[in-house]
Amino acid sequence: MSYNIETRSITEFVTDSKIKLPRFQRKSTWSAKQNFELAISIFQEYPVGVVIINDEGHTSWLLDGRQRRAALRDLRANPDLVYDWARKYIKFRSNQDVTDLKNMFWDKIDAYLQQEESEEEETTAAAEPETITPEEDEDINKWRQREGLNTLLEIILMVHQKNANGGRWERIFNDLNKLLERPPYAPRRDGFKINPEDLRQFLLDYKNKVGVPTMDNFIQHMDDFGGAIKEGKEKAFHNQVEKKWEDIEHIILVIAKSEQIISDARIGVILLKNVTPLDAQNIFSRINSGGTQLKAEELLSAKPFWNEKVILVDENMQRLVNNLYKRLGVEVPQDGNVVRWDYGATLISRIKDQHLFFEDYEAKTASQEIDLTQITLGFKMMSAYFNRGISAIVVNELERNKQIKWGGSIDELVESINIVCEILLKSEFFRYLLSWKRPLYKLLGAAPTLEYITILLLNWENKGCPRVSSAEYNAFVRDAKALLDRLIFEYCVGAWRGSGDSKMANHVKNWQERLAPMEADPWVSLIKSSCEGRYNGQTLDIKHLTPILCYQYALQKKQPDTPLNETSEVDHIMPRARLENNSMIPAGYRDALFNLELLPKDDNIQKKDKALNEISDSFLRQSISRYCDVAIEDFDKYSDIANIEDMKKARLEMLLDVFRRMRKTELSN
Repeated sequence: MSYNIETRSITEFVTDSKIKLPRFQRKSTWSAKQNFELAISIFQEYPVGVVIINDEGHTSWLLDGRQRRAALRDLRANPDLVYDWARKYIKFRSNQDVTDLKNMFWDKIDAYLQQEESEEEETTAAAEPETITPEEDEDINKWRQREGLNTLLEIILMVHQKNANGGRWERIFNDLNKLLERPPYAPRRDGFKINPEDLRQFLLDYKNKVGVPTMDNFIQHMDDFGGAIKEGKEKAFHNQVEKKWEDIEHIILVIAKSEQIISDARIGVILLKNVTPLDAQNIFSRINSGGTQLKAEELLSAKPFWNEKVILVDENMQRLVNNLYKRLGVEVPQDGNVVRWDYGATLISRIKDQHLFFEDYEAKTASQEIDLTQITLGFKMMSAYFNRGISAIVVNELERNKQIKWGGSIDELVESINIVCEILLKSEFFRYLLSWKRPLYKLLGAAPTLEYITILLLNWENKGCPRVSSAEYNAFVRDAKALLDRLIFEYCVGAWRGSGDSKMANHVKNWQERLAPMEADPWVSLIKSSCEGRYNGQTLDIKHLTPILCYQYALQKKQPDTPLNETSEVDHIMPRARLENNSMIPAGYRDALFNLELLPKDDNIQKKDKALNEISDSFLRQSISRYCDVAIEDFDKYSDIANIEDMKKARLEMLLDVFRRMRKTELSN
């Protein structure tokens, strides 16, 4: 790995066609305030930070700095956008008096730059600061700084009073356009409406060509390159230019001056060469510690391998890719191609597990957003299956796996996962587990969930990929229950704390051993300890007990009384507020397993922190009685914390029966 630190001109940075955006881009979040303050920095000759570019030979991938590059590009190319930023930042009206606008501009600039005013200035109107000559304070370029800010103000004034027909400068040229055949800055396809970027570039090209603008060479340039003056309209065109020449010349000079300032400005570039996504991620994290951290899967999108086009893509995959970029809030790649990176990014959305394993990410986020966890899990799922690991290093090594056929191998992986999901969801046990809307990923985390799916796939393939009832089919379902039983136990006792990635990789190497059913004794010990609130001297929290509740309900064949539209929630049978700070109650009892139940979210909201005998709704009373295995006639008894030991005894007896008898029956079916 190597890197260089260099500076580039802003113009070079925003126009370099070799620089490409990664396939993945974070949604643009810069505000008009950030954009305009960046403009102030440029025209004030202040540094504008550094960007990170990954050089891959013929292509340079912009890893960090996309939003700055977009803002700098707009700053250079489109005066109308600069005006829009200024209006929101300075808060002037589109019809604001010019003198007032100038005063508001300098007030805002001085406030932003924290410049001190003299007592004399404070007693007068905020007028434009006194002119500074080039000789004064030459070492800190104060004259150039003020001239730069003056140019920024002139850009704003040039566009001021912008309306549906554009800014003031565009309206000046609109009058000339009527006398031209085909002005290049007002395309026919847009009804000859002026494009501000095209107009700016046209005027800049003219200035660069002629050097000193004059009315005569401007008219000649317009005739030669401006689409030709209409026949018989030469005199009228000359008169219009003569009438508006002072404004036209000023506009040309402002544009030329702003281009010079931007060309002179510099931006720092950290140029990486031959780096892995993990190295790039670590470098980025240390440079951009205050910003959003990039994930390894995101950085893969800046690697040539992952941008290789995949052929023979079906319509469904193309639709998913288009929806992915729409929800990311960025433009769909113009080439319309589906590339290798897209297969990892959309993999989870192709799994038809009815959210047994993963969340409903589309329902979870707004229509124009996406949960980045979904993308990360897709790459890790590929890596888990093809490379038998999920660490960032192993994910990166997907690039070196020659067994993967893009995207046929990924299509086959998705199909296999969907078949396995279909098999599981034909099992009564897994349907009960599913009914509580607690996906395995939310219960156990990424590493155990991905281990579970990977081992299920390996086991299913090893059994000959059975799809209909048979000895192998039934054995596969039993193995799926045994592995889930093991993973839930390990998670609840804290065995997955620490490096889940390495644990998962080690387990997958010996995957057949993981399918052996656990004995009952460890579970009995865990249930007894959980009802005390501790296990092996460690406090057990609700997070680690929730999987036991879900597992318990599936073993008992309990489901919500009505289909859940939302997830379930953990509830305290004896309200936790009544147990807190009570010296007569052991500290672990409040969140101990015997005092917990699972409720549909709506039921939990209705119950709030009421004791059992304070619940008046008969339907809710019956539901809670079934969920917590407490008879309604015992509600009064178990609402009195003096009877907490009796409740613990009764609930522990019920739980031990579940995890001895019912568990044994389920694992043998």
